[in-house]
Amino acid sequence: MRVFRSAWFRISLALLVIAGLVQFNRINLATFAALGDRWPWVVAAFAVMLPSYAIVSIRFWIVLRNQGMNVPFKLALRWTMIGAFFDLAMPSNSGGDIIKGAYVVRHAGVGMRTRGIMAVAFDRVLGLIGLFLLASIAIVAGWHYVRQIPGGNKLLILLPLATAGALMFFRVLGARRLYNNRRFEEAVMRMPGGARLHGVIGSFNSLRERPAEFFAVLALSVLNHVCWCVALLCITRAFGLSVGVVQGFAVFPLAIFGNTFGFAGGFGIGTAAFDLVFSSLLHVSVGAAVGLTFQVLGAMSRLAGLPFYIHHPRQSTEAEPLTRSQT
Repeated sequence: MRVFRSAWFRISLALLVIAGLVQFNRINLATFAALGDRWPWVVAAFAVMLPSYAIVSIRFWIVLRNQGMNVPFKLALRWTMIGAFFDLAMPSNSGGDIIKGAYVVRHAGVGMRTRGIMAVAFDRVLGLIGLFLLASIAIVAGWHYVRQIPGGNKLLILLPLATAGALMFFRVLGARRLYNNRRFEEAVMRMPGGARLHGVIGSFNSLRERPAEFFAVLALSVLNHVCWCVALLCITRAFGLSVGVVQGFAVFPLAIFGNTFGFAGGFGIGTAAFDLVFSSLLHVSVGAAVGLTFQVLGAMSRLAGLPFYIHHPRQSTEAEPLTRSQT
């Protein structure tokens, strides 16, 4: 397991997958050379990616406040940008969340660490739910176009069901009756780590009891992924592809989700996922090239987090412990 988690293994795997895609002509350098005068679409794709970091910073700020951590927005922005940079700098697509969580826990202090960890986890999970919610909306709203996609019937069933199931999970685990049930609390507290587990359930309950904040976070998650899908539309235009907006918004989220399993933002396995999704659902043979371009631009955009990591604010601002807000 230590070998599988090592940086060299992940880097080697990413390079091996990309080399295989090149060997089997799924990535052809001639494809990039043929872009010609369509390069402005690539620049436009990069420009569309940048606002997403402001959007997810606002989302993370709301999640932190929901969990009783009233930090300034600039601090939530800094943590988000540092996390984005470490998504690139560490050999794991979840490396950024680990670093961001470390900053939050150090700032939170004793008594709020569980809430801080849950805030980071909620931010990631609700972001993924927003990704599939966007795809579900596109499928339902544009079913006339989506049904032309091979496997469109499966998309219509599976994506909305997965989205509804995830939302129901938050609804049930954050139920007021569950959290306030004395017998349930006594049973949980008798378990090993029961106090922490009960705190986790309390974190879900905080989201459940503030629906306006919950739906605001979901809306920001959808808006964030709108930016990434528009960026992908620009990239497909750069490669001369004619993917419709509705079809793209229904299919692109699946390719973007595949980036979760790649190295440093999707390289390797994420590139192969792009190739699979584009070839099977859109009958596009340059999906790997589109994915690789998307990942390179995404990596460049994550470099915007480097100044936030290098610059250290005043120690009193960064390390002052939090106290839970009275609500």
